[in-house]
Amino acid sequence: MKDIRYIIADNVRLYRKKENLTQAELAERAALSLDSIKRIEGGKRTMSLENFLRLSDALYVSPSYLLYDQIDMMPEEERICRILKGRSMRQKEYLLHMLQEMAEGMDELL
Repeated sequence: MKDIRYIIADNVRLYRKKENLTQAELAERAALSLDSIKRIEGGKRTMSLENFLRLSDALYVSPSYLLYDQIDMMPEEERICRILKGRSMRQKEYLLHMLQEMAEGMDELL
């Protein structure tokens, strides 16, 4: 199993880039030093729970998004939230309706 520091490092970098942030911008947003961000992304630093939560807030992701090496290992609820994130209310309603319909159809088939 991959060391949790490296999983978090990879995920912090991934979500920072998705937000189009530099390390300095993330440091400012999370109220951490630039050096701390560099060490976290390099897997060279562990951090307090407070700083971990600051990072997840600064990246606009659930803390669990930073903890999993693979999306399919993430809890189902988190995966559904990830799919819905950033979508309009109309899109969310449609996706949830489709999921409900598919679930009911499976119940009838299986």
